[in-house]
Amino acid sequence: MKIIKDVIALKFKTSESEGVILHGEGQQGDYITLELHRAKLLLQINLGSNQYGSILGHTSVTSGSLLDDHHWHSVMIERYRRNVNFTLDTHTQHFRTNGEFDHLDLDYELSFGGMPYSGKPVGGGMKNFRGCMESINYNGDNITDLARRKKLDTSSFVSYTHTH
Repeated sequence: MKIIKDVIALKFKTSESEGVILHGEGQQGDYITLELHRAKLLLQINLGSNQYGSILGHTSVTSGSLLDDHHWHSVMIERYRRNVNFTLDTHTQHFRTNGEFDHLDLDYELSFGGMPYSGKPVGGGMKNFRGCMESINYNGDNITDLARRKKLDTSSFVSYTHTH
């Protein structure tokens, strides 16, 4: 699925300083990862590198600090082609992704709360998110509501609970 525009919004709270909040990747090497790293929010996105590897597409942006305060934080990622608005609470960063491509090629899978189990060893020791998430929206779909109504596959979650 070649996507030129994405809008991802969610709220989270945690007392942990590390954890993958969302991750998606495609066969072509494109990916998007939002994670807590040292209690800061780290967005990593790659719309692709050229076949010779001379133009790399990896882009990494951090936002916030002390996000392990167990208070609710809102996040919005708006991407149109290579232009990205990355908002944490009321602070927005505008940036352009590296590389020459403007489509995010994901293979119909975006995981919230951790990395999907692939059977392959995961580098970097990425931990799953531990905390609460709500109001998860992806391109207009309310993921939280779909999961509650069992309209999406939640089988890859190690444990999935929701509270009212």
